[in-house]
Amino acid sequence: MSKKVVLIIIVAVVLSCSKKPIQVTSADVATSLNTKGLIYALPRTVLKVRVEAVKDIIIPGPFGRFAYKYLGISDAPVKKTEEWRIANIDIVPSIESDPTSLYAVTPGDDDKVDFLKLYSNGLIIPISGIGENSTPVKTLTGIDQDNGIHFTDISIQPFISNEKTTFYNKVKRDSVFIRVPVQKDMIVEKSIEEKARDAADFIFSLRKRRSDFLSVDADHNLNGEGLKIALDEINRLEEEYLSLFIGKSYSENSVSNFDYIPNQPDGETSIIFRFSATKGILASSDLSGNPFLLKSEPETVPESYDLLFKSISLEKGKSIKDVIYYRIPISANIKISDGKDDLFSRRISICQYWPIVRMPIKFVIRDSGFIEFR
Repeated sequence: MSKKVVLIIIVAVVLSCSKKPIQVTSADVATSLNTKGLIYALPRTVLKVRVEAVKDIIIPGPFGRFAYKYLGISDAPVKKTEEWRIANIDIVPSIESDPTSLYAVTPGDDDKVDFLKLYSNGLIIPISGIGENSTPVKTLTGIDQDNGIHFTDISIQPFISNEKTTFYNKVKRDSVFIRVPVQKDMIVEKSIEEKARDAADFIFSLRKRRSDFLSVDADHNLNGEGLKIALDEINRLEEEYLSLFIGKSYSENSVSNFDYIPNQPDGETSIIFRFSATKGILASSDLSGNPFLLKSEPETVPESYDLLFKSISLEKGKSIKDVIYYRIPISANIKISDGKDDLFSRRISICQYWPIVRMPIKFVIRDSGFIEFR
């Protein structure tokens, strides 16, 4: 072999050895960062829990205590009641950067890593990727609707009536005073029970009228659309008058949002919120409500993987060349229960449950053959 050929080989070897490969170091042990370097974070999953609650409110009617006496309706409310109930629970996973898993990258001389491709495929997150903003803890709709509830059609009869009352006047006759009866008309207000009786009588008259309309022997000129309008009006009036006895009801909606970050790969159970029939959805720290538990059950990872994952984890304190660290999400069964029954259950991929692994940089650099992990 000629000296010229040998010299060329030696120069090629020296140049190849002098090229710096890409280096990745855990940010907690890195002491400096190259001006061409960057810091990236591994993704973590945040569980955004949305709880919808409804407050049912009943406003008693003014004649509630006479409902059974005049209409035969038992258990009519006589005082205002408010009761909360849970209408729906949902969990939506959100991805954000994990501040406990940051890595410093120093690019090599020839390596051109497409970190945007890594980001778009969910393997890493830029340090500026802080995830979604948390939603408000609680929002309410339909507040103070009872201010718009009025009982207007209380009776078709006047609340006052004329009552004849006898008075006695002293009249002097033949030097003697005698009592002479004098009758006067007095305007008297009806009692609450008399008003209830009038309303009940009107309800029965409406029912009789409706029965007459529906009878085959009915003597009226209504038919088709006219009959429908008449029956609808009778039904409306009956419902309005019945509310004087059974009251009126409406609902208010409440939406509460909670963020939960899983952190136990072996599974975990935590109080995500509390609930009270009188107060609604409460924070987990409010002991006046019953606890609702979020339980996470990750899929089992074979024990035979432990040695490999442990060895890779030990590398994090060293500067590793030509690799990129990432995570493979693992599915977990996420449940929410009241301590007795499961109210929500869904399989959700949790990034931080799986150990940290690495991928050769050549799979990232190549446009073809890039490995996608979903």
